[in-house]
Amino acid sequence: MAGQVGMDYLINRDWLINMSVWYMDIDTTASYKLGGAQQHDSVRLDPWVFMFSAGYRF
Repeated sequence: MAGQVGMDYLINRDWLINMSVWYMDIDTTASYKLGGAQQHDSVRLDPWVFMFSAGYRF
């Protein structure tokens, strides 16, 4: 599952600001050998990403 929300705001004819938020729900299983024995681990990554930016039109 993943989601994104964001907005752009024009300050004037040349300048703008942008704000965005992302969320990702990532689950997986890692398999590997350690000392000759097979291992399995569950890996869960659930990052929140925030972005703020400004832009200028030339």
